[in-house]
Amino acid sequence: MKTPSRYMTRRPIGAALTRTELAVIRTTQAFERWSVFLHSTVSDERLSAQDVWILHSIRMRGGAQNLSELLLFLNRNDVSTIQYSLRKIEQAGLIERITGNSKREAGYRLTSVGKSTTDDYAKLRDELLVELGEDIRDFEERLFAAAATLERLTGIYDQATQMVLNRRIMQAPDD
Repeated sequence: MKTPSRYMTRRPIGAALTRTELAVIRTTQAFERWSVFLHSTVSDERLSAQDVWILHSIRMRGGAQNLSELLLFLNRNDVSTIQYSLRKIEQAGLIERITGNSKREAGYRLTSVGKSTTDDYAKLRDELLVELGEDIRDFEERLFAAAATLERLTGIYDQATQMVLNRRIMQAPDD
């Protein structure tokens, strides 16, 4: 067996982390293709993977979701990109904007077309993707364990990002 590259680390846990990062990149790319292709199978509306994920996030969360809630739920901070997707999904007739007492409180909810589209997506996903997973021994338990690990890894990356920012601040020359 070929020795794993030590480019990113000199420690075994670092090599495992590198392998996991590559797996996350590849899985994200496969999931992106799958999401777009499945959506295009149930809808004439052409959406990007991000648009599809936002649409289903609104569906999963139930009720009207405002921008802040979506950003938090998706662990995103790119407000303008999410706003662009929301406008695109709204123009497609899949969601509608609900006004609140202030502009900040405005939210989004599925239209009847959006509900029907997400229902069709979920049904086909269940028939194809979920069925494939049923053939894998202990797959449900493995998925829950993987999700828990990825959620923990998300926190570790966020913490490490903050540490890099702190390091920059501490090393910045005084003005």
